[in-house]
Amino acid sequence: MKKYLLTMLALFSVAAVANDDFKASVTAAYGTRTSIYKGREENAIPIFPNLSYQNLYLKGTEVGFKFLDYNRFNSTLYVDLLDGHSIKGSRMDTGYESIDRRRYQQAIGLKADVKLNEISENLTLTPSFSIGNRGSKTGLSLSYLYMPKENIIISPSVNVKYLSKKYTDYYFGVDRDELGGSITNEYTPDGAFEFGAGLYGEYYFTKNISALAYVNMKQYSSEVTKSPITEDRIITNVGAGLKYTF
Repeated sequence: MKKYLLTMLALFSVAAVANDDFKASVTAAYGTRTSIYKGREENAIPIFPNLSYQNLYLKGTEVGFKFLDYNRFNSTLYVDLLDGHSIKGSRMDTGYESIDRRRYQQAIGLKADVKLNEISENLTLTPSFSIGNRGSKTGLSLSYLYMPKENIIISPSVNVKYLSKKYTDYYFGVDRDELGGSITNEYTPDGAFEFGAGLYGEYYFTKNISALAYVNMKQYSSEVTKSPITEDRIITNVGAGLKYTF
């Protein structure tokens, strides 16, 4: 995965030298999150590059290209390099170590941002679809951008995703060869829903330096939470960091 990121950074560096349309920022953040599994998932990279060159961008582990870009509507073709979950038996709780390793997938997707100006110019509806070799996700999110001052950004959001049967079976299903310890039954889930809500805030000290904080929560439907290897709880992701904009 590091090879993917280094390759993209190299390509954007070439673009930066060649054209003034290049924009970049780097965020160093610390966060904590609960896991859907009865164990501890591997954490994502704590340093997030955010680069753009004309309609091409790299945001964290997502690479995308914007097209059909209008005032009230734009669409994006993207690749998520770290979609899904990553956990292995040694990181599971006692009695659940017999599971096979679950790995991230690389997913290609399409999404659109639609401005709901009839309600508010700051309200955006975003339908999306992504698919990888371990399954697909279909989503819909609603976000609001609020700026009480020029240097303060507050953005609440809500979303819902449908996870395909192939996706839930790989990440949350249990096969016969995984039985052992506290895992006594096989499990084959159907497609499932993921419901989420989040709040993002950013404060600019200068035009280059800002601080940010975020909290995200999500809850899975029973197709996921009834799995022998998952927890039935609200999953939280809370963090804060500093961002430098070049």
